[in-house]
Amino acid sequence: MAEIAIEYAAGSRLRPEAETARRLIDAYLGDRSDVDGVTLSPSSDSVFCVSVEGDRIWCTDPREWIDSIEAVTAVRRRLSELS
Repeated sequence: MAEIAIEYAAGSRLRPEAETARRLIDAYLGDRSDVDGVTLSPSSDSVFCVSVEGDRIWCTDPREWIDSIEAVTAVRRRLSELS
């Protein structure tokens, strides 16, 4: 089972963006038997990244618009590689 984590810069406007990404990943991939769960991880770094099993698979500049569908696509791609 794959653990998915969304890491975002704490103390910034990114918590709502991280929640949106988590909801979308849950909506698109939450019913898969190989997904254990999606967690949010505040970071002291200026990041917005998605990890699968501890490996960062998708990062974007947190100062720009965050496309959560790109995060879903990256997770889906990684899960298919792990299968």
